[in-house]
Amino acid sequence: MATRADVLAAPAERLTVREWARRNLFDGVANSLLTVLTAAGVLAAAASVARWAARAHWAVVTENLRFWLVGLMPVELVWRAYWAGGLVVAMAALTVLGLRAGVAGRRLAGAWAGVLVGAGWVMSPVRLDQVGGLYLTVLLAAVAIGASFPIGVVVGIGRVSRLPVVRALATVYIEVIRGVPFITVLLWFSVFVTLVSGDALSRVQRAMVAMTVFTSAYVAEIVRGGIQSVSRGQVEAARALGLSGWQTMRTVVLPQAITNMIPALVGQFISLFKDTSLAVIIGLSELVGTGRALLAITRYLHDVQEVYVFLLVVYFAFTSILSAASRRLEKAMGLGER
Repeated sequence: MATRADVLAAPAERLTVREWARRNLFDGVANSLLTVLTAAGVLAAAASVARWAARAHWAVVTENLRFWLVGLMPVELVWRAYWAGGLVVAMAALTVLGLRAGVAGRRLAGAWAGVLVGAGWVMSPVRLDQVGGLYLTVLLAAVAIGASFPIGVVVGIGRVSRLPVVRALATVYIEVIRGVPFITVLLWFSVFVTLVSGDALSRVQRAMVAMTVFTSAYVAEIVRGGIQSVSRGQVEAARALGLSGWQTMRTVVLPQAITNMIPALVGQFISLFKDTSLAVIIGLSELVGTGRALLAITRYLHDVQEVYVFLLVVYFAFTSILSAASRRLEKAMGLGER
């Protein structure tokens, strides 16, 4: 007769603030001394930063909010950027509420498709080279993330293919791209591709292609790791049931592999968002380029610290949002609890 043993969770230990501090901060002479020295250093640094922030010339930020947001976009077109951005932000908020209310993923995906089409229609009269500031940073990151994921999945599947030619091509692509720095890829697409394509692609489009190509190689390696994390027994069981190789990959391997890949994928996409700042070296006025353009104005020549502190805060805020969303997604999917 089979027996069943319930696994009980460890009893929760409730500590008062005083007990927690004694156990974690003042447990012994060395620990107490380290705590006091660290607290003194943090307080001194915080006081210094607060004094600097109180005297700083923040007009370089407050007087140029539109420039930070959309760059040199013509004034008569700015309202289009506001409407398109407002649609996306509103849809993001509705998505959060919908997920809490249990709305089906397909409905949310359909709503997102409609919103993106609407935003694209609103922005259709605006040329890409007229977009700048935070708008361009987010646009570069969104396009590169959206395009690199499917390409990375295809290349990652090719990396573990049983066909030698497909596996070799995928391996060469991954190793070549991973073997050069991102700045090199960005400059190569910005300079040498122009010799072939002429003016067919704008600088923004060339930057999007470079980011997509570069990130796809890293996504492909993450996909390969995710596929190989699925036990071989499940693949053999699926084949024994009569599923073809593609059916096994699509219905058995990939759903589990993508779940395992989420933490690494989010980390890669956060890195990509920060890498958009390198587009300034090819002359794009994304967020960092906007800051450099403002520093070239005589009135703001000495506001270097204010500009770069503001950039730090903006990048930190966006990456924190992505990290928080990743943690919620991992918790919802039970990752890290198995």
